[in-house]
Amino acid sequence: MTLKWLWILVIVFSLLEWISIPFIGAITGKLYQLVDGVLIITFIIYPLFFITSLLLLQKEIKKIGAVILLIPLIVYAPSLQTLLK
Repeated sequence: MTLKWLWILVIVFSLLEWISIPFIGAITGKLYQLVDGVLIITFIIYPLFFITSLLLLQKEIKKIGAVILLIPLIVYAPSLQTLLK
């Protein structure tokens, strides 16, 4: 995988993370189920995405790829603040 595809994957994954909170909230309707959904995304789906992407990256760009792969987690954190309101 090249850096171009990595950026595309990171952007798509980040968008899906942002869309997931209102979507899960609309389906479940309960705060504890919304929190469970966010925890599943953060601690199960994101690490799988991270590891899979690192394994598919070319050797020369693994270090910069690892830094780029932290972006979805950083972008997702502010959206979690909406759960507190």
